Amino acid sequence: MQFLGGINQINVWYTCGMEYKLQIDTPKTGPNQGDIILNITDIQLHSNPRITKSVSKIIDRSIENDQPGRIYSQLEVNNQSDTDNNEHKIQLINKIKQDPDMLAMIKKYNQQGRRVFIRFPKEGVPVFPGKDTLEFINSKNGKRIIRGIANNK
Repeated sequence: MQFLGGINQINVWYTCGMEYKLQIDTPKTGPNQGDIILNITDIQLHSNPRITKSVSKIIDRSIENDQPGRIYSQLEVNNQSDTDNNEHKIQLINKIKQDPDMLAMIKKYNQQGRRVFIRFPKEGVPVFPGKDTLEFINSKNGKRIIRGIANNK
């Protein structure tokens, strides 16, 4: 798997030996025809969290149907800046390393001779509120919570 565009590039593949091993690095060349490119377009924050059980199935279905897909995942929050996009990339890499189905999907495409790339926007991944979050913010309870937060400052 590779991130495209300067620091936005990482290569993930399996190497054979005694066992397959996941490798991550910056690619030397861009994608060829037939390679897989996963575009990370945005992050939406939701008030009603739901987590996609099988990320690899959603991605695999999107690749097979040549259609966009959306996955839902928990976003780890730390004390760093909201605009620290490298933190989002690191979280994504860690999620890939921990998901055996995703690793199996990468292995399958690598065995077919296809490389897997992940592409982030060069200006960073934009973060938006989800539709349910906007509805909550505009609700009576949402406005009450926002006033309470403003009063506590």
